[in-house]
Amino acid sequence: MGKLIDDLISQVLAQIDQKTLHIKRISKGFRFTGTMLQDGSCGLCFSVFNQDPLDSCEYIRSVRSLEDLDIKKLLKFASNKENDLERVIGISVLNAVSQHILNQTQEKYQIIFDTDPLDHISFRETDLVVMIGYIGAFLPKLQGKVKNIAVIDDRLRDINLIRTKEYIKSPESTQEYLRAADIALITGSSLATATLETLLGWIQNAREVAVVGPSAGFIPEPLFSRGVSIVGGMKILEPQKVLDIIAVGEGTPHFKRYCRKYNIMR
Repeated sequence: MGKLIDDLISQVLAQIDQKTLHIKRISKGFRFTGTMLQDGSCGLCFSVFNQDPLDSCEYIRSVRSLEDLDIKKLLKFASNKENDLERVIGISVLNAVSQHILNQTQEKYQIIFDTDPLDHISFRETDLVVMIGYIGAFLPKLQGKVKNIAVIDDRLRDINLIRTKEYIKSPESTQEYLRAADIALITGSSLATATLETLLGWIQNAREVAVVGPSAGFIPEPLFSRGVSIVGGMKILEPQKVLDIIAVGEGTPHFKRYCRKYNIMR
């Protein structure tokens, strides 16, 4: 088994005709970067940690039209650990192409729309639920199901979340908590920060592992083979509107009305 990101790229490339897929639009804002293909397939990637403008990418500046961009080259950007901007662009392209594949092959997957991943997990009161990346909508639901919750997110060091303080754990304790987790919930943005594979490797005995969020638009097989049981993403129903919202720096609460949540079950 190779690296997760390389497996995602190679499996996507094996399922597409590169000559017929073209980029129509790429939008980069404060919170997300989004790519839309000419067929309307759209992928998002968390980009708060990188605020370089899109035209800082030398390759994108070098072409006359987005249609001239090489899909394969952009997909390879997703594995670039040294260049955050290229990686963010690459993952948004990876997710857009993955959505194209999912649209074409939906019947081969167990996809459930309009639910949260938590709706498909059987919790026990004594479970330790570890959330990597704070997902505000999940916490009230978890509080009614389990007693032991650990939330780990670098961004929470500087955020005064009074209601969640008791659950916040130090990022330095991530490995310890994931090893002990009964349920692990990881945001798709961890692929963008190049930490997802490491996080999955630290999980030892969890009954359920869900990778979720707008950045989790990728095909699921490479994650399933690494122990993930649910991949929860968002199908973009009105990509132009979503990319407009992204461009002005807004996030999920503003564009989710133009999307449809889904969960792919292993």
